[in-house]
Amino acid sequence: MKRIVCIFLILSVFAHVNLFAQEADTVETIVVEENQEAELAYNTGIQLLQKKQYDNAITEFKKAIQFKPDFLKAYLNMGAAYTYAGNLRSAVLAYNKALQIDSTFSQAYYSRGLLYYSQKQYSQSILDFTAAQIHGYKTPELYYYLGVSYFFKKNYKDAIDAYTKAIAFNPAYAFAYNDRGSARRMIGDVDAAILDYQKAVQIMPKFAAAYDNLGKVYFLNGNYKKAVESYDLAIKWKNDFHIAYNNRGEAKYALKDIQGAFKDYQKALQIKPDYAYAYNNLGILYAKDNRFDDAVKMYSKAVELNPELGIAYFNRGAAYEMMKKFDEACLEWVEAKKNGVDVPAAYISGCN
Repeated sequence: MKRIVCIFLILSVFAHVNLFAQEADTVETIVVEENQEAELAYNTGIQLLQKKQYDNAITEFKKAIQFKPDFLKAYLNMGAAYTYAGNLRSAVLAYNKALQIDSTFSQAYYSRGLLYYSQKQYSQSILDFTAAQIHGYKTPELYYYLGVSYFFKKNYKDAIDAYTKAIAFNPAYAFAYNDRGSARRMIGDVDAAILDYQKAVQIMPKFAAAYDNLGKVYFLNGNYKKAVESYDLAIKWKNDFHIAYNNRGEAKYALKDIQGAFKDYQKALQIKPDYAYAYNNLGILYAKDNRFDDAVKMYSKAVELNPELGIAYFNRGAAYEMMKKFDEACLEWVEAKKNGVDVPAAYISGCN
């Protein structure tokens, strides 16, 4: 059965964009400073940005740049305003312009990296986060996002290194511990993963995703009882956590608590009716009870919702085989192989 491992990603991608507000000149100032108009427009832009008046903020930043064409902070925050307004192309152009003026401007690399990260352009985000680091921008958040970018590129060793640096900057960074645990799990270092997940929940006792991940590694170690206990805590702190219900169902199935597994899969679908993995797992329970027609219905629903769920095709083939529908079974196994399942050659030899 399919098990989902959650890594916890901070969803507010742009929460770390820096806003460089400056105080406006006071009325007591009698000497007009150079580029005062630029500073005044810039500060007005910052105030509007903080009020979420993004279009007006952009207008003010443009004014500041007209008065002072090399105004790096204005370009940076104009990029932030464009990002919040949903105009990502213009945001990239703003960051590009800042970097044309000063190729060592680390915060522009970081901000552009966050934008690429939000668009799942992880190769680009890695380049920008690395450049930001080279030019002196070193924060736990930078290393965290660098780690997540490496994780999604399946470069788990570099992800672990980045998460470790994030933790060195902030030893209480629960998200970094959780995600490092997931990277360690992906390279088979299950014991180290357990320690990381345990540290994450020690720091954040209500960290539902970390409890779910802890349950997963206990499951992989064959400690199904501990897995159920971890999933219980995940659900306690997030009672609509459909993935945890599904995963707990599998642990209960391994403990031969079939009714408990059935209830958990049903609960997962009550929360998320289009959750293909729970339909697949319900199909397995029906097949175990020799209810092959019902099993086929569940597998069919699973592939309807997720046409790339290879294991559901494989399981539907197994159900057809038990129903003596061998041609149908063969076709299902071919489809399963197309969708990444390692199907034994004997299963598909001679399929039409």
